[in-house]
Amino acid sequence: MARRKRGPDGACYYDGKLMGRCTVADGNAYAALMEQCGGNAARVLREYAYFSPELKAILEKVAAIQNRAAGVFEPPRFSPWGDVQTCDTLCPGVFLVSTASHGGTMIATDMAAALSPAARKCGTKVGDYLCFEEDCQESVALRELLDKKLWAIPDRIKDKAAFEENINKSIREYNPDYWRTRQAGREKIMPRQEQSPAHNAER
Repeated sequence: MARRKRGPDGACYYDGKLMGRCTVADGNAYAALMEQCGGNAARVLREYAYFSPELKAILEKVAAIQNRAAGVFEPPRFSPWGDVQTCDTLCPGVFLVSTASHGGTMIATDMAAALSPAARKCGTKVGDYLCFEEDCQESVALRELLDKKLWAIPDRIKDKAAFEENINKSIREYNPDYWRTRQAGREKIMPRQEQSPAHNAER
């Protein structure tokens, strides 16, 4: 006698994409709660207390997608170096984290797309983040953020020139390939910038 397979018999979608499998009851609850909360998954999670583990995971996934689309990124709770104890936001989606023993910079996947290919090679992909360990790789992330004007050296650092030179020195020591690629790119840009005033003067 044929028997029905046990397992999820429903599914939840967001923006046409499958978010996860669940029971039919959870699928119906997902649709009803999202409608009641204007399609805001974070609001559903705030205002309602009881979810199955499957439905909660689906709602958290949708909330993360919605937050990223709105430029809002949830600080990480876990890192490759352990549970996050302190977390500073350098710019949207970029977090300077520390743990009981170590730390580094974690960049959300959506924000990591702003980095150069050479910089992305220096990081380690862990979950939804590209991670740069504080001793050797973090300087690459900071250099990129400075170059792209996504972050500025904070005012609490009095000697900003020395701070920036320490970043460069660390990169030259631990990530020489990235440094060479960066410098080669800057050398290509400089001649174009120098030619622009002369070009304008001829007009």
